Amino acid sequence: MLPPVNARLGVMVAIAVLLPLGAAACGDDTESADTLPPLITTTTSTTLPQTTTTTVSLYTIQSGDSLSKIAEKFNVDQAALMMLNGISDPDHIEAGQVLKMPPPLPAPTTAPASSSTVTPST
Repeated sequence: MLPPVNARLGVMVAIAVLLPLGAAACGDDTESADTLPPLITTTTSTTLPQTTTTTVSLYTIQSGDSLSKIAEKFNVDQAALMMLNGISDPDHIEAGQVLKMPPPLPAPTTAPASSSTVTPST
């Protein structure tokens, strides 16, 4: 007596799945056992994203300092310096006071000198 159709179908599916796996496990004995397959090498490059994080610089006011001198010394905007530090009167700062420094202003760009020629009229 034959097993039910479902059982036979299950055995056939198992054979169909396992047979290729068994065949793949069999190696070719003609190759040397101590030879490794070739390595595939690739080159990669890493580009770090530019960040916008800035570090806060601090400056301790010295005797004789003024906000305008400090702004000029560190190439920062005086209004930005005042706003960052909650200063409403630029003439009211004290030695020993610690200021947070805004980011420096961009370096000035110089335009090439233009040469103009004046042609005398006749």
